Amino acid sequence: MKQKTLFDAFAYRARVVKQGDIAMIVLDGGGALIVAMDEYIVAHKWAQSKLSSGNMVTDRGRFLDQFSHMVARPGSFLGTKGNDRQLYKLVKAMRGAGHGMDDWMLPPELKAAKLANPDDIAKPKGKDAPEASADGQGEQDGKA
Repeated sequence: MKQKTLFDAFAYRARVVKQGDIAMIVLDGGGALIVAMDEYIVAHKWAQSKLSSGNMVTDRGRFLDQFSHMVARPGSFLGTKGNDRQLYKLVKAMRGAGHGMDDWMLPPELKAAKLANPDDIAKPKGKDAPEASADGQGEQDGKA
């Protein structure tokens, strides 16, 4: 009798919907997650080479731990994880695939109607910020 792979055990009670640059993983009784397609492919290949432990919760956890960033629905097996830049790219892809942001656990600046770029949010303030001249241009080459 052939033993199950980790991915087969994970997929037994899960459904994967591929939508361009993202993959939505719907877990029976465990919520839903969205991950980047390239990261999903790497995790899928990894899980195909591993044997199942026989415990569904352990196998789910091992597979989902392979993702460095994901967006989760409230009440899901895992929560949203990743840095702002990774989540920003994922949210852009989610919006491109037609997902509404109200159904997902996201930082407030990424959930807003206008998608906030993390580079715009993290602008330096105070002494380190370049001063704007009267014509609205910042300092260039040390000249105001």
